[in-house]
Amino acid sequence: MRSVNNAVTILSVLLSTSVLANYDASCSNNIVTYWGQNSWGGAHLSDPNDWEKPLASYCQDSTFDIINISFLTNFNLTGLPVLNHAFHCETVFNGTNTLHCPDIANDIKTCQASGKKITLSLGGGNIYTYGLSSDADGKTFADTIWNMFLGGSAEYRPYDDAVLDGIDLDIESGEHTGYSAFINQLRTYFEGATKQYIISTAPQCVYPDANLGSTLSSGAWIDNDYVQFYNNPCNLANIDDQWNFDYASWDALTSSNTNPNSKMYVGLPAGTGAAGNGYLDLPTLQTDLTKLYTSYPATFGGIMLWDASWYSNNQDYVQSLASWVKSTMKCGSAPPTTNAVSSTSSGTSTTTATSTVDTTSTSPPTTATSSAPTTSSSPPGYTAVTPT
Repeated sequence: MRSVNNAVTILSVLLSTSVLANYDASCSNNIVTYWGQNSWGGAHLSDPNDWEKPLASYCQDSTFDIINISFLTNFNLTGLPVLNHAFHCETVFNGTNTLHCPDIANDIKTCQASGKKITLSLGGGNIYTYGLSSDADGKTFADTIWNMFLGGSAEYRPYDDAVLDGIDLDIESGEHTGYSAFINQLRTYFEGATKQYIISTAPQCVYPDANLGSTLSSGAWIDNDYVQFYNNPCNLANIDDQWNFDYASWDALTSSNTNPNSKMYVGLPAGTGAAGNGYLDLPTLQTDLTKLYTSYPATFGGIMLWDASWYSNNQDYVQSLASWVKSTMKCGSAPPTTNAVSSTSSGTSTTTATSTVDTTSTSPPTTATSSAPTTSSSPPGYTAVTPT
């Protein structure tokens, strides 16, 4: 029995180590995705077999560290908030429009037991109606979110006794006066909790973001900014175009946050049709990410991919990218000033030397500026798809 006990002890240690090896807020190689909108299905209505899989399906390997459940789409400040999870959950509490999702609740617990962080994303693209018009609204809404989804208690909890790991703000429309107060009120709950919670945002890459800019510059505590470098002229394909691509301003904003460990993530499409632009082949993407990582190591937190449904249908690409990020963006060590990116194409290995981003600025060709995206953006992706 002694050897069996020793084996069990060793196994327990290994499992514990595996769990701890996932999301680390101080690291630069975290991978984030969004789940719950089945955006791939929007373009493939006749192929339900390849629609987005259950949440727990994306927690079976080391690809993702944080999964944002999308979306809470109607804040409904005078009643219960409304969720949209495509076809994954369609049952509501009696007499309400609020989803009750016990299967998702079980998957949340499964994912958390595997070391994943599971958060709830609020907002989404402009097909949804939501907003906060005052600080009082923000505080009240924070109380509701705490009680229904986090460490509080309420009559209606969509995920039953599952306790999410935080809140993500993907605010792309509506009034937005009260989000700083919303975050500050949540923080009052977090300070007395034993669980560590995450507060993140998903702004558009156009700087400053038209909907989250005031919140991000207000001093509100932010752990992670998942900046959407797609669906806009500031997508990563324009990294060498200083008039469209402005990573430095986002880095400065992240560095100035109240949270000294605030991180910025490069938001990317996980498939060719996941966004209007911004999808790059792996060698090009690796070169661009290396430039950003070596130039802005203090705030670089990793990458965000929209969305999980595209991962299912572009798995080799996403897994190769995630593996490369985790091995290249080392945790706890300074990056090299240059980094050779190796890629294999048609059996031929090529190595490309990359250097830091040129931050030298000269006068732009035009003085016109805008804080709003020049192209429209859906939830970091598309409309939720429900079977007919």
